Amino acid sequence: MTVKRLMYFSVFISLAGLIGLYLSISAPQKQMYIKSENVRQEILVAKQDIKSGQRFGASLFEWKLVNEDELTSLLDHISKETFDILKFNDSVLAGSFIAGHIMSQSDFLKPEEGGFLSVSLRPGYRAVSVPVDQVTANSGLVGPGDSVDVLLLASQEQELRTRGNEAQSLYVKTIAKNVRVLAFNDAVKVEQYMEAQKKYKGFIPDDSAVTLEVLAEQANRIILANQLGRLTLVLRSNNDLADASNNKDQINISDIFPDIKRVQPNLGLVEFRADERRVMNKTGDKSD
Repeated sequence: MTVKRLMYFSVFISLAGLIGLYLSISAPQKQMYIKSENVRQEILVAKQDIKSGQRFGASLFEWKLVNEDELTSLLDHISKETFDILKFNDSVLAGSFIAGHIMSQSDFLKPEEGGFLSVSLRPGYRAVSVPVDQVTANSGLVGPGDSVDVLLLASQEQELRTRGNEAQSLYVKTIAKNVRVLAFNDAVKVEQYMEAQKKYKGFIPDDSAVTLEVLAEQANRIILANQLGRLTLVLRSNNDLADASNNKDQINISDIFPDIKRVQPNLGLVEFRADERRVMNKTGDKSD
């Protein structure tokens, strides 16, 4: 009996060891078959088709709930947890996107970043800069977002006054109408423009320029006109969409002073001789 008991006991011990070994091996395997719970987060996507250059607006976007493993293939995205709307104010879209596009930080351009002005232009338009001063820029009251007319003050003669002669060829001509101001110097936002105004106490720094949004043909006219005379910006109402049909695009000095007459210079005849020089005026007087 003692031998049998010992045999039974050894068999029992062996079975217990085998059961313990089985349990220790199978426990991790069971954990491997436990399906991990999906982690989801909300990301910013385009709510509708968006065109390049559009300004940031909350109505253009929405939050979409996606699995975190779907984001591993993306280089960048904007999550709701880290989103700060202040960082996107005044920004524009760097490209055109379809509805549902997952937005990233690189899809937005701030005013101080390169390429901002280029994408802000409407299709078919150009950006051209014209020099301005305290007078030609309406005492500095022309700023980004305003609408202006571009006027040229020039003369058909090379000088306004030549040898005391009153020039009748002085004229003012409208070169471009209802064009949008994109920037004043490097200020492309109204806030930047106002800060510059405070800094310079309302005065315009030397060598200032205003950047305008114009058509290609208007850009050619403005560049040429800048070489012919003096350009002036005339502020206009944003509600004034059309000009009256009787408005004249050019005003000559004779329209203001119709009785003005050109006075011929009294130079007379200059006679040169070998030993002396005599000037004979129209009155017949002679002088040496």
